[in-house]
Formats: sequence, C-alpha cells, structure tokens
Amino acid sequence: MWVKICGITNVEDAISATSAGADAIGLNFVGGPRLLGQRAAEEILSALPPEVTPVALVRLVDGRLDARSLDLLTRFRISHVQLYGPVSMDSLSMLVQDGFRPMPVVAVKDEDFADQAAGWLSDKPQSQPFAIVLDAFDPSREGGTGSAFRWDWIPAARQAGKLDRWPAIILAGGLRLENVAEAVRIVRPYGVDVSSGVEEDGLPGKKDADKMRAFVRAAKNVKG
Repeated sequence: MWVKICGITNVEDAISATSAGADAIGLNFVGGPRLLGQRAAEEILSALPPEVTPVALVRLVDGRLDARSLDLLTRFRISHVQLYGPVSMDSLSMLVQDGFRPMPVVAVKDEDFADQAAGWLSDKPQSQPFAIVLDAFDPSREGGTGSAFRWDWIPAARQAGKLDRWPAIILAGGLRLENVAEAVRIVRPYGVDVSSGVEEDGLPGKKDADKMRAFVRAAKNVKG
C-alpha cells in the first residue's frame, strides 16, 4: 500500500513522515492553509531522503504548468504532479511526454464520479496519467477538507465497468487512523493520501509524528 502524507509544510514534518514509513509527501502550491512558499519548499526538498517521493500539488493554467512551478519541479527533479484545474487528454499527454507522472484529482460528490474523467482518459500510454486521486467534493475548497465520501461508490463503479480504463486509484478525503483500514478493504486502492487526519488538533499543516506512524502502519497492515 502506497501512503502519501500531504500538506507537509516544514522540514521536521517531512523527516517525521519519512521515519513513519510514508512512501510520498505532498507539497501544496495551490492554496489554503498548507500553501508552501518557494523557500520552504526548497528546504524540504533539499532535506528529503531519496526513498520518499515528493508530489507537487499544482494548478494547470490553460492546460500547462506555470513557469514558476515548472522551474521548481525541474530543479528538484519532481516527476509526480497532483493536478487541479481543468484537465484534458492533450494536457496529460504533454506532461507525460515531458517526463512527469500526472495525478489528476477527481472530486467525488455522487456515484457518477467516473464521468468526470471520461473526456481525458486514453488507452495510449503517452496520454495516461500515473494515477487518479479521488477526494471528497467541497464547493468552497480543494483538498484538505477532512471529509470523506461514500467509499462503496468505487467498487460499484468498478463492477459496472466504469473504471476499466482507469489507472491506479489513490484514495483521499477524511482518512484517519480509525477508518483507513476499512477504506482500504472497501476500495482496494493503489494508495491512500492523508493530510488533516494526521495533524495536531487545530493546527493545519502541523503534523503529529505519532499519528503519522499509526496511520501508515494501519494502512499497510490491511490483510486480504
């Protein structure tokens, strides 16, 4: 089970996530209380051990990465990009051809969530995203909401054949120690993505080392 700790805002939490056994950390360049400035991002990336994958949360503008994001990604050789904003087959194709591993976000608000990806999924490797992140829909913000959606919608869509062309699924939205094992058993995702569920109470962006360790252990120990 691939585990990503998202919304990392400082070097200490990045190292703690590594020690907890996380496979990846998320660096937010989109917005909200966990938004990173370039200097903080550089400090985290410079200290990050090579075995942990950095994932940059970025917004596409006219189907492309802006120059500032592209510069940072290139300098630190970040290949995994979690995409917000309008996504198209052409934008995914350009990113893949440029050496990136795109991870578009689909905000799940009902059982027809798979329709959101119908226009940009392709059987061609040069247009296929690395994964799709399924997060809870919130009209006021993107990600980090602490809210979950109905996980049973995913196996139902899979059984109906709506996910046949999909790449790996990364499950996000309202995950925490108490529910991640159940979520993994129901959804059978490639990976899970947690942010607020491993933070100190009332402190967005400040991770709790004990919560991270317990979450990673629970996610990775699901049997069957």
